[in-house]
Parts: sequence; structure tokens; C-alpha cells
Amino acid sequence: MNYLILGLIALPLLSVKAIAQPISYPVADSVTIAANNAPEKAIDESTDFIFYKLYPQLNSRKIRSNETQYIKEWAAIKKVLGDGNLVYQRGCNVRSEWRLSEYDAPGVIAGPILLSSTVLNKVADAVFYTRYPELGYRKIKPSETSLASEWSQIRRAVSWGDPCLY
Repeated sequence: MNYLILGLIALPLLSVKAIAQPISYPVADSVTIAANNAPEKAIDESTDFIFYKLYPQLNSRKIRSNETQYIKEWAAIKKVLGDGNLVYQRGCNVRSEWRLSEYDAPGVIAGPILLSSTVLNKVADAVFYTRYPELGYRKIKPSETSLASEWSQIRRAVSWGDPCLY
């Protein structure tokens, strides 16, 4: 019993050395924090933004419970964003905020947006394969032009340039 009490007394003394060490915390503007730490609200807001770019005709109205395809696509977008594709970093107004980890790039010499974001490619894949689960995430064959065209249409719809550049 005395050893147990001695151990309980000594344990805090051993940890004093660890506590005495200076701890340097990262500055939010200089470090990227993984999206698995992103609050649910930030993931949901970004998911809404991308979903309603894909379906502007919905005018940002709530998805109805019987609109199962919309629900599946929204959930697929959210999964992509929640898998480390949102980061906490300096935003346009100098304050830090949750943002996509990668945006589409502006074209050379004020050209059109270049569809360069791997994150948005993953979003397009998620939406496309939610529509066609029977494809099992296999690559689209060159002969499947209508499927390739649909994927491209989805990808263009979810295109998102860095808002700080515009």
C-alpha cells in the first residue's frame, strides 16, 4: 500500500520536467491543419457550396428526404472534403478560415480556369461513381464517350478557383 501511495506522489513529480519544457504552438497562418480536425460546420458549408454549384437550379433549397440521389451525391462530396481536403489557413481577409486544400488554377494570361485541382477531381469522381455504382470506380474506357462527357460536365460544374485570386 505504501508503494502505491509513493507511486502516486512521484508520478506528478516526474511529469514536472515535461511540463517545464517550453511548448511551441504553431501559428494558424503558417501551418496547415488537416481536415479531419475541421469542424462539421465547415465541412457542411463547403459541401453545400460545391453541391449547389453542381445543381444551381435547386436555388440552395434543402434536399428533400425523397431525393435520394441528391442525398447520396451530397454525402459523397462531404466524404471527400472530410478526408483531409479542407485546411485551416489564412483567407482573403487575412483572418484564418477553413478552405479547400487545393483550388483550380487560373489560366495563363487571364484565360479560362484550368481544371487542375486533384481535390475537385476527387469530388467529380465521387459524384460520378455515386451515379454509376455498377462501374465500381473503374476508369472510363475511351469508347465510353457519353460517360466521359458526363464526368467532364460534373468536373466543370464543381470547378472552384481560389476566391482570394478573384
